[in-house]
Amino acid sequence: MIAADGWHDGGVVGRWDAWRRVAVVSQPVLVVASALVVVAMVQAGSPVAMIGVVVVMAVALHVALYVAARRVVLAFVIASVAMVGLAIVPMPGWSTGVLLPSAGCFLLVGWRLVTTAAPPWPVLTLVVGIAGVVLAECCAVARLTDARVDGVQLLEALTLLTIVAGVWAAARRSRARADAIEADERARVDAARRAERANIRRDLHDVIGHSLALMVAQAEAARIGARDEATRESIGQIAETGRGALAGLRAMLPMLDATSLGTSTVPSLETLPSLVDAASTPMHAVTFVEAGTRGAVAADAELALVRVAQEGITNALRHLLAPVTVAVRLTWSAGAATLEVHDDGGVGHQPSVGAGSGLIALAERVAAAGGTFDVERDAAGWRLRATVPARTSSAVTADSS
Repeated sequence: MIAADGWHDGGVVGRWDAWRRVAVVSQPVLVVASALVVVAMVQAGSPVAMIGVVVVMAVALHVALYVAARRVVLAFVIASVAMVGLAIVPMPGWSTGVLLPSAGCFLLVGWRLVTTAAPPWPVLTLVVGIAGVVLAECCAVARLTDARVDGVQLLEALTLLTIVAGVWAAARRSRARADAIEADERARVDAARRAERANIRRDLHDVIGHSLALMVAQAEAARIGARDEATRESIGQIAETGRGALAGLRAMLPMLDATSLGTSTVPSLETLPSLVDAASTPMHAVTFVEAGTRGAVAADAELALVRVAQEGITNALRHLLAPVTVAVRLTWSAGAATLEVHDDGGVGHQPSVGAGSGLIALAERVAAAGGTFDVERDAAGWRLRATVPARTSSAVTADSS
């Protein structure tokens, strides 16, 4: 999932560790350098108000660098405001206050924003940086006594623009490399999961499917040879049960297919349509409906909803005699997402199918994600319902089936 003000924020360990090391090392260096500048201003007799503004802006920049560890967009806003203050305030002996050593915190915050935040923040980082340089140099030119821009001023502006653009470009390259590494890792993990799921599918088909088919064949042969009518009827029921179990197995096997859950390392709500399609057969009508304005849910809550859909479909195919109808519905409302799996009860229940612990595990998973889970029986069949917290979003509107 996407964080409120970041992209992959908190999930990319390598990026976080590298940025944290640079931030920790640079903080004391920048603090000491800026403190020396303030001492020099005091000795030069600068106004107290001017010194106070410089100190407040420098502290704000270092606070922003600390805040960037968790709230990078907020940190960038704080750092940008502080840089505007340094650009406006006149500093004796300085063409612009943005040359204060603590201004390096702005570059570090911008680096983190570019490497972690979702669009359009990376581009806005460059735009704000360039605009800040233009503002600083305009203020510096306005304070010139001869109202004439000399070569030094132009060189300074060009240098600042080069620094801002260079840091931004380096951050973009760093993000591209990290994204490529993550993509490769996800592909390797996904390939392993696909291979494992395919092996399980083949084993189930070969071992259990073969055993059920053999059981049905032997039961049919025994029924033909039986003389007693009651015995033939009992053996016929055994054969019918075996055929039902075999049909249910064949209906569930596509759910383990290597392509049934898409390409995500962790199943997401986007896989629900393919999950439903994989479970549908001529004797098992499984449908999916999504209604409401789609929002965003936490990763554990999203996974919990997918598992509820899987368990509900699997239980219906496993416990009910075909034909069976199963309806999966995902409803978005203000602050919540609700997933329901409702079956029509089929034409009866599979005999001698033992109970498992799947529903208990589902309840624990949903509760851990901050949601609620319940199971109820109505006139038609069983209904599984899970509700998890969600953040509403106007970006995506879903009302499809």
